[in-house]
Amino acid sequence: MEYNVPTYLGVDVAKSGSKLSEFIYSIAVLRGRTLVKVDEVTASRLLRMLWELKPEVLAVDNVLELGGSIRNVSNFVKLLPPGVKVVQVNVDEKSLKDLRMLAKEAGLELPHGKLDSKLSAAVIAFLASKGFGKEVEVFSKKVKIHVYRGRSGRAGGSSANRFKRNLRASVAQVVKKIEEVLKSNSIEYDITLRRSRGGIESAVITAYCDREKLYGLVRNTVGRDVVVRVKPVVNITSIKHLILSQEQEQRHLIVGLDPGIEVGLAVLDLNGRVVTLNSARGLDKEDVISILRNLGKVVIVATDKHQPPEFVRRVAASLGARVYTPERDLAAYEKESISREYAELYGIEVKDTHMRDSLAAAVEAYRSIEGKMKELEGKLAEMGLDRASINLDRYLVKIVDGVPIATIIEEIIAEALSSEEPSERVLEVVHEARALAESNEFMKKRIRELEKTIESLETERQQLLNKLRNLEAELSRLRAMMETELVNISKSILKDRKVYELTQRLVNVVRDLDNLRAEYEGVKERYLKLASVLPGVAEGKLIVVRKVSTVEQLESLENLKQGEVIFVESLTLSSLEKVAPLVEKLGIGLILPNNFPDDTLSKIVDELAIPAIKEADYGTLDRVAIVSSEVNIKMAEIRKKTDEIRRSRELRKRGLSLNDLEEIIREYRELRKKPERTEERSQPQVID
Repeated sequence: MEYNVPTYLGVDVAKSGSKLSEFIYSIAVLRGRTLVKVDEVTASRLLRMLWELKPEVLAVDNVLELGGSIRNVSNFVKLLPPGVKVVQVNVDEKSLKDLRMLAKEAGLELPHGKLDSKLSAAVIAFLASKGFGKEVEVFSKKVKIHVYRGRSGRAGGSSANRFKRNLRASVAQVVKKIEEVLKSNSIEYDITLRRSRGGIESAVITAYCDREKLYGLVRNTVGRDVVVRVKPVVNITSIKHLILSQEQEQRHLIVGLDPGIEVGLAVLDLNGRVVTLNSARGLDKEDVISILRNLGKVVIVATDKHQPPEFVRRVAASLGARVYTPERDLAAYEKESISREYAELYGIEVKDTHMRDSLAAAVEAYRSIEGKMKELEGKLAEMGLDRASINLDRYLVKIVDGVPIATIIEEIIAEALSSEEPSERVLEVVHEARALAESNEFMKKRIRELEKTIESLETERQQLLNKLRNLEAELSRLRAMMETELVNISKSILKDRKVYELTQRLVNVVRDLDNLRAEYEGVKERYLKLASVLPGVAEGKLIVVRKVSTVEQLESLENLKQGEVIFVESLTLSSLEKVAPLVEKLGIGLILPNNFPDDTLSKIVDELAIPAIKEADYGTLDRVAIVSSEVNIKMAEIRKKTDEIRRSRELRKRGLSLNDLEEIIREYRELRKKPERTEERSQPQVID
């Protein structure tokens, strides 16, 4: 047998449980290149073998398998022999790797299918011997040294006080010796003392070094008077970080699969969040399985078809997952609605129908268990348990497997009740409690009060458990009723949807009909009014003129004629002043509505000298007005008036008024008449 070659012990869990005593491990012992032992052992026998063999490396593919929980792992590694390294072979500085891929990289050809537990242990040991993996820092760089009395101090009868002082003095002497040893070996330390009369009740010395460095210097001692316990401090932070990071890598997944020439792949976690969404051409079964194994552990493979395709069945079987199918094939509009909702919720892009169909299938599968998962989380929250205190995903997977919620809750409660502290720590706590009770009578009274409170709470807890069972029974009854109602609803839902669609179409048609009827009535009214005035146009009683909404629009009219009459629906003096030059230049006459203010009309005629009259529009057209033919007569009269106003203003500019001009003309005429009369008187008479 080779004695100078390193020994590697590979471990894989064959059977787990909530307690370390329930675990069964497959082990493989590799010495050099020789596999010397393969077996199945309990946790206690595994620890005994580690102390006998003292291998260089204890190799695992998941450090959590050493106990199933952080607490159990911590208790396990405390009992490891010194010098044994714990190595996780499938992890490096970057990520977690597949064991089969690592074996292939190391030159091992493994059979297809799931690896046997013993074969996994042998592969793990082989990979560790080849230097794969990363060492798990199970112990911190510090050691706790507990020193306390070996006896209670109640002996001695009348000399009890002296007996206690002797015990305290003995504890003080041992503490002093340990301090001297640490100082002489240049080991840094801190010390916490609980002093009492005559010496020290107990002490906790924290030495900042490896446990191996204290071998031969400080050792465990169980004496009659003094007890010394040397305990390495488990690196809980390192173990927890590794476990949590691995749990993140091994998250449980729900997969939606749309097979075909181009495969759609949608992956959700058990919270319904999108892990990945993609589609690719030419993916086969092994490609899909490899992608999914790198993402985590698949628990459901879903399709949007009621009859699952063979490709989906084979992928699910290879991954050990359950196949989910809807009660009927999902319609295109349903898949579109689901994918649009998730795209908005998680900010993802659904690029094609393959991605859409796979995402809809995954979401439908998630929704089929969502209610039960939320119910479980709610009940755990009521009990004061949350994700930080338990591995919730492990229990959510049980819902996928169809385990009743009541059973899952009982398992969680059982695990919480079984998480007891090691017996040594219990003895220490009891010892410290006794010491405190002896020194403080008030604490004794307080303890009795707390015990009564605990009894009361225990009674209340039992009542709540009974109530919980009753509620579970009622919940089962209501669930059965709900499932019956859902069957009836599913039969009529298609019919109800068609009726709803037809009702909506009818409402839209009626609304459109009402709008068309109102529009028709308006057109009819305008037609009748126009028809009533056309005879007047034909007879010459009415005439047609152009019409504008505002006076500013005169500038945009084409082919304006000299002296043209325009109907203006609305104007103000300020707006008219802007176009006054155009109006004066072309001699345009303005027709205003009958409701136009008279005072404003007077200002237009008298001040601006623009011909304007009021008249009714008998037509209903947009760009022309139908007015009485008398407007021509009225407009002619107004034009005369405005012409005189303009001439008067022109003469006034020259310094003459109209009256002055008329007087000059009259005098001129009189002067013309006088010479004619004089000529007549001076003409000689002719006598025949």
